[in-house]
Amino acid sequence: MALPMRFDMSNSDGVRKTNRARVMRLIHDSPGVDRTELALSVGVSNAAITNIVNELLRAGLVQEVDSQHSPGARGRKRVGLQIDGTGGYVMGVNVLATNVSIVLADICGSVIDETDVNPTQIRNPDQTLSEIQKTADVVLDRHNVPADRLFGVGFSVAGYLDAESRSLQRAPYLGWPSFDLKRRLQGIFGSIVTIENVTRCIALAENRFGVLSGINDMVLIRSALGLGGAVITAGQLLRGSQNFGGDMGHLLAVPEGPACSCGKHGCLNTVASGWAVMHKLGTTSRSYETVNQFRTQNSQLRLLLDADNARADAVERAMNEAGTALAKHTMTTLQALNPEAVCLTGPLGRHDAYSQAFRDALTAMGLEARIILASETEIITPAMASVYLALSDMVYSPQFNFSQISNIDRVEAASR
Repeated sequence: MALPMRFDMSNSDGVRKTNRARVMRLIHDSPGVDRTELALSVGVSNAAITNIVNELLRAGLVQEVDSQHSPGARGRKRVGLQIDGTGGYVMGVNVLATNVSIVLADICGSVIDETDVNPTQIRNPDQTLSEIQKTADVVLDRHNVPADRLFGVGFSVAGYLDAESRSLQRAPYLGWPSFDLKRRLQGIFGSIVTIENVTRCIALAENRFGVLSGINDMVLIRSALGLGGAVITAGQLLRGSQNFGGDMGHLLAVPEGPACSCGKHGCLNTVASGWAVMHKLGTTSRSYETVNQFRTQNSQLRLLLDADNARADAVERAMNEAGTALAKHTMTTLQALNPEAVCLTGPLGRHDAYSQAFRDALTAMGLEARIILASETEIITPAMASVYLALSDMVYSPQFNFSQISNIDRVEAASR
């Protein structure tokens, strides 16, 4: 699917890196595109495109194929280009309170390996990151990935990050303290790591690679035991002054309502999340306060979501009520944001009763945005979102460290 052509020129080391990134994205988006089409799309000369393409060919990042356009009856056969998936790799690391996983993929985004980490002490970030490092090393060794061909590591975490430094501000679901997460990860993976909050990571992945590709204004809501949200406006992630932009779960819904995990009362989490469904059914009376309580309640929620649950009718009614509440209490926010699309994902987003109630209520209230439900459409998973984060930030980007490929100089010398 198409990757929107957006580049922050302040992060580019020069025009050449920017043009190389644009060429790679175009080839990724349109396998079989030829040099003439690339020159027209990028807005540079044919000679400049030839130099960039030759560089990518020597590096083993692209390969020549038949053009996507047929030549005329007497025309010269045109040579197309496509990304060579064997030319490099990225890794995605996803850290949730209930699951830690590592995905190895090629630079086309095809999955090579997916492995669970199973941390022994999820509340201990040093221990967990050490176990992630060991597992990552095993995966890389198992597939004989050369160090100079691992181009990016995307790290998504169930926590809030500082917008500039990418240090961890808080991670209540993990029980992690504030610390310099970026520095710690760079100590493990080097400078090729990029970090994002897990819900925002899914939104970015959908916007760049998924069903929401190319949409400039969108809202994604992830409904699980708690609610998460992310907003993309004018093609950019909305972070807010304190970097809490899009955090739907703690919108005030019912003043003096039930206590939320954040310590306040009446947050949207308490009436429209998986926890709210459990509370309605009498499965729990108090919100989670510790990581262990979160994991226990999440396991209970999974059992409730089981289609064969003995309380299926009651669960469906509670789901319907919670989905309607989600629509009711987010409608004003959605009207103010005026998105082109609203996407509902997560375990509850995949539940028919919850998701249909959400859409029906929004439609009845007059929301004109396109509504995309995980119960009907395959939405990118948190683990794969980390892979796409690495691809978009570290490969199809001016940040791509082309000089790390150790055989480039030798190949270029041999070709002269």
